[in-house]
Amino acid sequence: MAASGRVRFTGADGIDLVLTLVSEGRGSATPVLLLHGLSQQRAFWGPVMGRLGARPVAAVDQRGHGESDTPLTADFSVTACARDAIAALEHLGWQGAVVVGHSWGASVALAAAAARPDLVKAAVLLDGGLWSPSALGPREEVRERLTPPALGLPPEELWALIRRGDLGPSWSSEVQAALAPSFVTDQLGVLRSRLGRERHMRVLDGLLDLDASALFDATEAAGTPVWAVVCDGRRPAPRSDDLADGWQSVRESSAQAARERTNILVHRWAGAIHDVPLQWPTLVAAFIDTVVDSEIGGDA
Repeated sequence: MAASGRVRFTGADGIDLVLTLVSEGRGSATPVLLLHGLSQQRAFWGPVMGRLGARPVAAVDQRGHGESDTPLTADFSVTACARDAIAALEHLGWQGAVVVGHSWGASVALAAAAARPDLVKAAVLLDGGLWSPSALGPREEVRERLTPPALGLPPEELWALIRRGDLGPSWSSEVQAALAPSFVTDQLGVLRSRLGRERHMRVLDGLLDLDASALFDATEAAGTPVWAVVCDGRRPAPRSDDLADGWQSVRESSAQAARERTNILVHRWAGAIHDVPLQWPTLVAAFIDTVVDSEIGGDA
């Protein structure tokens, strides 16, 4: 296995990817691979990695994100990203790993578990993976509603804007450090999304193309445990929002359908916001450690 630190490896289709590996600390029979959500990068997991007991653990910059600079012509499907995760496991020499995904990354984790049950011992889905934005309505309408704004702000304004959002009560220098690599500074000193709008939409299209039912069938047939967390912030919308209402309905129906699967455990966290790894990193780390310990003991 590679030494701790920054590691480059080759993903699917020859894409050059980067991960951070931490191997020092309490060892376990089950390594952990962390997959961030759309527009984030591997440093997003910093607060969780620092609190995890399980070792070794690695966080990947998924294709197009962070230091894994990927051309627009590349395949950004969930299946391709899952092959990258599998390539990371193979590069590290890991078998029987717990693969954890947040948001869009949860769909990637589920796809990796479905494709290679010999390498993925369990999948953890943090507020994602159980549902798809494709259920919200006609594709072009959903794409338009989910197109990110061309955000570009001076650093102090951007951080002030983020602090006024859901992460405000949890804000710290540690949270800012986890988010900072998601942005780049342009020639005018303005911070913009490192991923960029075009890559963002390519990743979103890959998610819209996904048929998750086949992934659920595959993990259930293999008996691969899936531990899913649904974040329920219970924060009332300041105004009527058809997209938000529709999204909540999709989440509820998808979570209910998941509960009927024999291999999926669905946990609802009241008060948790979508970016729960930054809001409650200690809880998320303890949850992942619980999955690892359960898998070691063969209880799940």
